[in-house]
Amino acid sequence: MNNPPDTEASTPPGTEEQLREALEILAADIHPAPDAYRTAHGDWQRRERRRRLILAGLIVLVFTLATVIGVLVLNHAPAEPGPTFEHPPAP
Repeated sequence: MNNPPDTEASTPPGTEEQLREALEILAADIHPAPDAYRTAHGDWQRRERRRRLILAGLIVLVFTLATVIGVLVLNHAPAEPGPTFEHPPAP
């Protein structure tokens, strides 16, 4: 039986170093845009502002809905006194 060769033994020597050098050369040619930080920061601020506005809108919506439901429930309450106030208090 033949055993398959190890992956380390099947790669020619120096391949890792050659790949590292090629990647370093490619990385040296890449330069970020001069205003990359400012653009990324502005995008982040816009997303944060939008998130806060949406959250504030949801809070206002829930508060308004709860208030309207409460007023409607109170308006549909019976006008006559309940069973607690049915008999006048004893002297």
